[in-house]
Amino acid sequence: MTDDVVDQLKKVQVSKLTLGLVGSIIAVSAVVTWNAAQVASRIDQLEHSVADIEVVDTSNLVTSAQLLAAIQAIPEVDLSGLATTDMVESLVAIEQAAYEDVSDDLEDLQASVAALLLDADREPEWVDEIEAIEEFAEYVHQRLEEIGWELGDLWWRTDLAEQACRTRQWCDNWYDENW
Repeated sequence: MTDDVVDQLKKVQVSKLTLGLVGSIIAVSAVVTWNAAQVASRIDQLEHSVADIEVVDTSNLVTSAQLLAAIQAIPEVDLSGLATTDMVESLVAIEQAAYEDVSDDLEDLQASVAALLLDADREPEWVDEIEAIEEFAEYVHQRLEEIGWELGDLWWRTDLAEQACRTRQWCDNWYDENW
């Protein structure tokens, strides 16, 4: 039994089948990793697009400070008398301007929400790609399991053949010289 021990590194041999299997596993892993990285990049770009859409421009809204300044700009009137037409017209003009600004901003916001809601019902394109990758990964997993069983079967048969061959003196000598 001590003759089976490899005493030199040059005597260690690896079959081409084993090297091919390792190479194919590395290649499949690289392809799956590359595709997963592409999908992750697309998801990241989609998140940035959604974040950009969600930003609402509030620069045109009437602030409370602007409204207070507009109210203070109204000339003081003696309230004991009746309201004059000029005073009512200036109040109506201020209210109308504020209403138009708010309604314009509300329409812009409604358009943005409507666009988001239209896209919410549609399934993103990358979902199909993820499903295809998952199916491919499942196929690879099943195939690797089958290959494992096939290699186990081959190794078992090889071991059985070696044991049967070593029952003969000439074969035992040949294994000792070549392996």
